Amino acid sequence: MKTLTSTLSSLLLLAAVACGGNPGEVPTSSLDTTQQELPCETCEPGGGGGGDDDDTPPIIVHGYEINLPLLNPSKMPPGWCTVDIGYGEGHVFRCADWGRGTMDWGGGNAVFHVNSSGSWYSSSEFYNGRIFVEVPKAEGFVPIAQTLGFYTHPQNVPGLVRGSVEMLALKPNPSEVILAVQVNQSGVWTDVATSRSTITNIRQMHELQALVYPNQEVRFEVRAKARPDAYSEYFLWKVRMFGAQCYPDFSNGTGCL
Repeated sequence: MKTLTSTLSSLLLLAAVACGGNPGEVPTSSLDTTQQELPCETCEPGGGGGGDDDDTPPIIVHGYEINLPLLNPSKMPPGWCTVDIGYGEGHVFRCADWGRGTMDWGGGNAVFHVNSSGSWYSSSEFYNGRIFVEVPKAEGFVPIAQTLGFYTHPQNVPGLVRGSVEMLALKPNPSEVILAVQVNQSGVWTDVATSRSTITNIRQMHELQALVYPNQEVRFEVRAKARPDAYSEYFLWKVRMFGAQCYPDFSNGTGCL
């Protein structure tokens, strides 16, 4: 399987586009339903860029952006609550005990190891809103977030699936993050593309994209580096995947809009 990977450290604005299903199933007020077909300008030779000597199909960006509603108080997952403290700000916490846990919206969309003590939402999101992830002591890399969808296309052609995370490492010392685009092969999640980046205490966007063949589940996973001697702490602002067909209905269970 040919893959295309790219990592960025700047904010990437992603437009949501339609997937070719029944237009009545998707509220146009929440999604841009413009189809988008983009050439692959950065593909390696033979990677589907559509050149004269390339016999692979053109790469199509076709699908929706799945954006986990991390800082939306009206779309907290089951077991998580918010409390307003004024000025459009408030705490995000586990309802039972203000402890650590998984923010699980269902359908494979989740953030792991969330610490209630440092998680906030804010209308001025850049300054105060954040999800505080505290990775327990371990060796290697630990998954901290994922989104899941299903890639398809009406012309049955391959397409780019793109995942991005906006985050920082809380401690002054640099850490690392691995991003992965995965497909489900006979019940086993297999990496199609990965990237490994250094992260610091400066808020940055990191991105990965891969060429995925149609009619299969696809997942974007964020893995943060753990330490064997101490907790590893991170702030998250955005976790999103672009190119999957299903746009989860975070307000009403795990179905697609």
